[in-house]
Amino acid sequence: MLIAIGLILSISASILTYFGLHLNNLSLWFLLLLIPFVITYFVIYLNIYWAVVLISILPYRKKEFTGKVNRFCLLNVRLTASFCLTLRGIFIKRKNFKLIPKEPCLILFNHISDYDPWVLFKLLKGKNAFVGKIALRNIPMVRALASSIGTLYVYDNNKEKNYQMIDNAISYIKEKNTSVVIAPEGTRNKTGQLLPFKHGGFNIAISSECPIVLVGFKDMEKAIEKSNLKKTKIHVEVFDVIKPEEYKEMNASGLAKLTEEKYKRYLGQL
Repeated sequence: MLIAIGLILSISASILTYFGLHLNNLSLWFLLLLIPFVITYFVIYLNIYWAVVLISILPYRKKEFTGKVNRFCLLNVRLTASFCLTLRGIFIKRKNFKLIPKEPCLILFNHISDYDPWVLFKLLKGKNAFVGKIALRNIPMVRALASSIGTLYVYDNNKEKNYQMIDNAISYIKEKNTSVVIAPEGTRNKTGQLLPFKHGGFNIAISSECPIVLVGFKDMEKAIEKSNLKKTKIHVEVFDVIKPEEYKEMNASGLAKLTEEKYKRYLGQL
């Protein structure tokens, strides 16, 4: 009976979190989400669900570039992202995501917090490989899961391996029908004020001749500043798409400067 009740409540909670529902009444909020999650996590998920997840990511525990996105693991990441964002009280107002081309792209975003990739995991459809810091590989479970969904790594002070990462990203776009997602600032700015764009990642677009999608985050700094579970609305918008013919005469440095100016104009920082 306990398992049945927990499962019903958990399914209901999962549906609510997937669609971004958040209640200002914290007691009701925890009753609907936290308690069912704890019940089903310890009674069901630990025994069955996570066993399946572990088995699915084991082949990736020592790999960096898999060449193929594991759709089962990607689905789990998206569901986890939805749950964590909703529990944290982050409500997403999306705009113009239909502008993203169906073909593989280089997708950029201004990086404010640790929640940014979770938001994009939830919003982006199809196959997308994220570029992350090599520090992720120091966490065994995270390393395996990240590799299973096609994560590419940036190395500190290792140009040779970073060049290899760029080649792998180009292979994703040209051969694996997978978009590549990268934060051109290279790290979180935490305040919403853009940091200078690094130009290395723009070689991915130049070599693969793919569209560049500009995704802008607004108000995320408010979400990370709050100390409670009060609902916070953030705005995530595809505000521009740069086609290959628009940058075919540019080098990586010039393309980085162009996109940085577009972001500053969009964010009102010019």
